[in-house]
Amino acid sequence: MDAREGIAKDADNAFSIGEPGAADTKALNLAGVFLAVSDLLWIPQAGFLAWTLGTVLSGVATQERTLLASDMTPQLLLAAAAVVMIAIARVTLVRFAQTQSLTAARSIQSQARSRLLRATTTRSPSDSFPVAGAFAAHVVDQVDLLGPYYRNFIPQLMRLRLVPLAIVAMTAWYSWLAALILLVSGPLIPLFMALIGSRAKAASASQQEELTRLSGVLLDRIRGLETLKLFGALEGTKADIRDAGERFRTGTMKVLKIAFLSSTVLELFSALGIAFSAVYIGFSLLGDLNVGAWGTPLGFSQGLFILLLAPEFFAPLRAFSTAYHDRAAGIAAMQKLSLLLAEIETEGTVSASDLVKRSAAKTFTASNETLANPCVSFNEVSLEVSGRPIFSRFSLHVGVGETVLISGASGSGKTSLLDLILGYRKPDGGSVQINEVDANIAAGELRQHVMWLGQAPTLFHGSVKSNLLKGLPDPTSVSEADIWNALRLAGAENLVRRLPQGLATQLGEDGFGLSVGEIRRVALARAAMRSNSTILIADEPTAGLDPETARDVIGGLTALTRDRTALIATHDPAVLKLAGRRVDLDRVVEAGLEPVS
Repeated sequence: MDAREGIAKDADNAFSIGEPGAADTKALNLAGVFLAVSDLLWIPQAGFLAWTLGTVLSGVATQERTLLASDMTPQLLLAAAAVVMIAIARVTLVRFAQTQSLTAARSIQSQARSRLLRATTTRSPSDSFPVAGAFAAHVVDQVDLLGPYYRNFIPQLMRLRLVPLAIVAMTAWYSWLAALILLVSGPLIPLFMALIGSRAKAASASQQEELTRLSGVLLDRIRGLETLKLFGALEGTKADIRDAGERFRTGTMKVLKIAFLSSTVLELFSALGIAFSAVYIGFSLLGDLNVGAWGTPLGFSQGLFILLLAPEFFAPLRAFSTAYHDRAAGIAAMQKLSLLLAEIETEGTVSASDLVKRSAAKTFTASNETLANPCVSFNEVSLEVSGRPIFSRFSLHVGVGETVLISGASGSGKTSLLDLILGYRKPDGGSVQINEVDANIAAGELRQHVMWLGQAPTLFHGSVKSNLLKGLPDPTSVSEADIWNALRLAGAENLVRRLPQGLATQLGEDGFGLSVGEIRRVALARAAMRSNSTILIADEPTAGLDPETARDVIGGLTALTRDRTALIATHDPAVLKLAGRRVDLDRVVEAGLEPVS
């Protein structure tokens, strides 16, 4: 059974994230082989030990020390050397196995995180997103749970399949009764572990759900602490956090109880199996029990050999059972991550696999020359979002250097139209083209040449300057004068000069420390920093702004639309007065008209 087969049985082929690739599967299988070979080498090592001790003790018991010293010393030294060499080989194999499994586990974790983060880039900035704390718990904590599953549990499958059978076979060579004792006691461990496993899986899944919920509660309450304080809701918030913490504590204890129960079952049956083997061999050596061997009674060396093999028969079962909790946590994490991925890759958005195809596409090699003069074409585009029709056979051509002002009521499709250009959505029918190349292929490169201003721009934790330089291909080439020119264009120069440390002033997450209007001005200046961009896309750039701030933003947009293609979605009459062609989506959708090209 290789790693993929084991995972398929665990997962029932239901997972789409957290599964190993071909290289990782090979590494995990190799780790399992190394562990199995290391265990199998114990058989000859135990044989040398049993023979050596049996020979020495037999000589002492029969008072033949002189004969032992003269005739057997070379053989005993060779046997001791063989024991040492095999021990070194076993340690080396175990280390190789650990290295292989650790490398594969890290690779799988990295791929899972990359896939989740890559999937987030396919979503439109206007789309809803999972709670930040919950998403962080998924990407960090739950992806981390995949590591022990692959590192500790999966390599045990090969070991479990080979080692116990080999030890039973060697034991049966000397005593069929001792082998029968192992065969009866051994399978009871995985049987009871399977019975406990369903509870362990359910408890682990519930615990991960509580961890995700707790992370979301804590982050959301911290981010909204000022609002909660102003509304006098701190006591209720404390109660919410206390309840979430208590649920997490209860879930943790439930998981620990199951883990201790499984350990008890494991130790009980392995101890019973070894004890029965020892009792049988002891009575056989004393001559009180003459059954179970193949004709001749067991000697001291044979009995010691069987006793040395008995614990190793249970070792793979014990390792497998010990890692069973890692399995339960890993399978539950894969389920949660797959559900999260399905939630992120919503209907109509570009999937992560599309991004891979896009990056590998040979039909479009974009360069500065290719996108120096972009034009955009919508050719009989049809689009549905969450089952609601947005466009039906919609056509529009935006020429090189043209400004198009897109108006319409909320829900008319302004944001969806921009998402189609940037590749965040795929049309259900028709095509969107950038310079006669499908937007799904060209969008990745187009985003490197776009000025973007949304209605809820995000500023990151850090200085004002670091936020302005965010996303530039070469921030080191930007001068201080360039930064102030961009701030001046956005009407944010005086704002930044008034800040305590100017450009070095530290902002909190989401621009904490600035007002909504101030955030919008800094975001416009950040867009203006991309002076080499050839296309401007703005989505409701003045929504919720006071008249003075809106005038500054409109003035900045007027300057930025010069000499570049621009699409601005808005319902603000002041923005609609900008020079350019107006497309009213209400008229297009209601009358089924096609905008003039």
